[in-house]
Amino acid sequence: MKIASGTVVTLSFDISTSSGEIVESSSISGPITFLHGRGGLLPGLDRRLEGMRAGDAGTFELQPTDAFGEVDDAPIKTIPRGELPDGAVAVGGAFEAKMPGGQSVTLNVIEVGEQDVKARIVHPLAGQVIGVSVKVMAVREATRAEQQGGRVVTSPPPPPPRH
Repeated sequence: MKIASGTVVTLSFDISTSSGEIVESSSISGPITFLHGRGGLLPGLDRRLEGMRAGDAGTFELQPTDAFGEVDDAPIKTIPRGELPDGAVAVGGAFEAKMPGGQSVTLNVIEVGEQDVKARIVHPLAGQVIGVSVKVMAVREATRAEQQGGRVVTSPPPPPPRH
């Protein structure tokens, strides 16, 4: 079965910088399983996977617009000043922060008010060309629930046998 919109794909991967440094790998975090065509992946990678089958592998170079975006296009968040580190908060300043999933991002200050600060939430690989190596481990049709919910539904493991 070929990868197409509405299929469930399991993928192993390595993401590297243009210098070849691996910054994320499924050998550490485990393979990913996702509903293809629903925006759960880097946009350029999503397009390049189209038509691949289980067992296929590929290596791709992704421009910033197809990967983590440009720094100036990063989303903007308003943050209460009390949530930022003590000290001078100024336009042009930057702070490291952790996202709920534990991923590090940089907050680039673009506006400072009396109560709040506006900052861009910048992914560490924003503005960079990256390399992605993938191996398609499995492809299957999405269930009706997955199609309707827009995400992969995993079944709980079966109960242990009773003796």
